[in-house]
Amino acid sequence: MGVNNELIYVDSMTKSFGVPGAQNVIALNNISFKMTRGANALLGPNGAGKSTLIKVLLGYIKADAGDAQVLGYDIKSEGRKIKEFIGYMPEHYTIIPGVNAVKQVSLLGKIAGLPAAEAMQRAHETLQYVGLDEARYRKVNEFSTGMLQRLKLAQALVNDPEILILDEPTNGLDPKGRIDMIDLVREISGDHSINLIVSSHLLPDIEATCDYATILNQGFFVTQGRIDELTGQEARSTDGGRMMNVQIKGGLNDFLVGLQKHGLQFKVVDKIIQIPCKDDVAMADTIMQVAYETNTQIRSMTPRKAILEDVFIHQIESNVIDRQNKSKNPVMEVTK
Repeated sequence: MGVNNELIYVDSMTKSFGVPGAQNVIALNNISFKMTRGANALLGPNGAGKSTLIKVLLGYIKADAGDAQVLGYDIKSEGRKIKEFIGYMPEHYTIIPGVNAVKQVSLLGKIAGLPAAEAMQRAHETLQYVGLDEARYRKVNEFSTGMLQRLKLAQALVNDPEILILDEPTNGLDPKGRIDMIDLVREISGDHSINLIVSSHLLPDIEATCDYATILNQGFFVTQGRIDELTGQEARSTDGGRMMNVQIKGGLNDFLVGLQKHGLQFKVVDKIIQIPCKDDVAMADTIMQVAYETNTQIRSMTPRKAILEDVFIHQIESNVIDRQNKSKNPVMEVTK
């Protein structure tokens, strides 16, 4: 057994998929990183490798190369032991038609290694905890989307795990159901000290539930760290951490040229001009000067702090550009 001080340890892991005669798709490309204990987010666009990584860590599929540990246990030789400490809430539903909720959850408890009586007791407890106490004897195929999400959470909690892996936990929920799920996840992590790995494309949900983030893209490791520190890095990379969002009426090209003449950086997202700034008042004066010079009307001008979405987009774009540059200018090895 390895050292138990990290939640997850991944070393040079590679996994590809393919069929004979076709080019393989590399889902994980020689990635290495560690996850600390606490509430972790696993981020990345579709095809980033998030689901593949989770399946490798859970032992559902095998990596082509590399090593990994979960709570210090080796995924290759101690996979059965790892499953005792993990609760997994998959993105998609897995229900047994005709079976009621308490029977389904208790079945998952027995699969996780609990004795039958303990599994049934835990099933009642977890269903009550997630708010399905009154529906525990209803058939699961009659459940609404919100109830099914809670059922999946109960199944993941039934074995009292040390790590809870949640794949899109608010998927398909209405606004109230989403808020309730976020509150539950936050309570599980904060009050019950269960380590989290949350995979979601909804970044506000991540900011509401997690303290740390690990970002993947196209099978590559991009970056990781505390979310507040990552947003701070993004803030520094945009010259002070604040962004002035500007909407105008008039000639966009003339206005952008005017910004360039004054030495201002910017990008345009959905017709909103985003300008990094340190001093809101000084920046507002400069923008108004540009508007005067270009005969442009300022419709709105709003300062905004960097958020996780800024970090995510910036890091993904930088990672792609960096890899493209490396492929165009490979490092030549000098041999003697």
